[in-house]
Amino acid sequence: MHITRLHIERVRNLKTVALSGLQPFNIFYGQNGSGKTSVLEAIHLLATGRSFRTHIPKNYIQNACADAIVFAQSDTDKIGMQKMQSGEQLIKVNGDLVATQGQLAKILPLQLIDPQSSDIIDHGAKPRRQMLDWMMFHVEPEFYPAWQYYSRALKQRNSLLKAQRHLSLSDLEPWNQMLSDYGEILHRQRQAVVEQWKGYLQQDLAQLLPDLEICMEYSAGFHSETGLLNDLTNAHYKDLERRYTEHGPHRADLRLKTPMGDADVVLSRGQKKLLIMALKLSQIAMLHACNKETVVLLDDLTAELDLTAQQRLIERLSQLGSQVFITTLDCDAVQQHMHDLSISYQLFNVKDGSVQLAVQ
Repeated sequence: MHITRLHIERVRNLKTVALSGLQPFNIFYGQNGSGKTSVLEAIHLLATGRSFRTHIPKNYIQNACADAIVFAQSDTDKIGMQKMQSGEQLIKVNGDLVATQGQLAKILPLQLIDPQSSDIIDHGAKPRRQMLDWMMFHVEPEFYPAWQYYSRALKQRNSLLKAQRHLSLSDLEPWNQMLSDYGEILHRQRQAVVEQWKGYLQQDLAQLLPDLEICMEYSAGFHSETGLLNDLTNAHYKDLERRYTEHGPHRADLRLKTPMGDADVVLSRGQKKLLIMALKLSQIAMLHACNKETVVLLDDLTAELDLTAQQRLIERLSQLGSQVFITTLDCDAVQQHMHDLSISYQLFNVKDGSVQLAVQ
């Protein structure tokens, strides 16, 4: 879905935003605190049901207001969300109420590239696992149902471990079996997708970090050679002591390695930024190969990337058919990239929460 119209109400300091005629590239410039990033935050909220800046709705819903609304339209679809202070939400697709956020996420695949993206490399397995599962959701139709069954079994098993100190192996046997069955399915699905992803990743690494050898390794979260059920059985008493389930796909990881050691240890900050770009661009390329176009949010593009990296990123996103929403303090630099690459775009000035079409 490429957005042609965007309507935002009561998100942070934004006054009512009504944008039409949106292009493949849309640039929002203005001073710090003007509301540029809040536009991206609203799109992210619509696609994912959450903000990328806070987990608490009252922090992004305008002060003294009960809700926030975001609506978007493409040539084929209309989608909208009303988010309440309580965290509850109403979602509509083409005028019909839908039950789950997943239905919006399918229509609007979204990638965020922002100054906090380094968390993917530096802050443990969870953000890398989330990155993998974002792609799984979009390219493997059977992933989400299997993940739902696995998550329910995991929740029940962990509840039992927390509530009772003297569980026997037979007490947990039904949950162990269910976890094992669906965990093995998730593992095989992830393994197959990661193998495909590696090829796309190497192509983007060759463009962005041509002098570095970087490989991606998938870790299942359990001993895949002997199986998850074997790990759950052998770890029974340790799980009782810890009061949670140690082994399983919920502990999986993507390890990024160089010949000199793990990427989080040996790469510079600039190299990490380029590696994250390669990871995300390769995901977009893989979706593109599946005829799924991605909306990309680029927050503060010119902050930490040099001019060459900025232009490479914009050029690659254009090649992949992505629709891109960019925020920047350096409007001149971004416009120069667009001119050099012959890319059409819309330019918006953001000032004190007001978003206006600017003269190019």
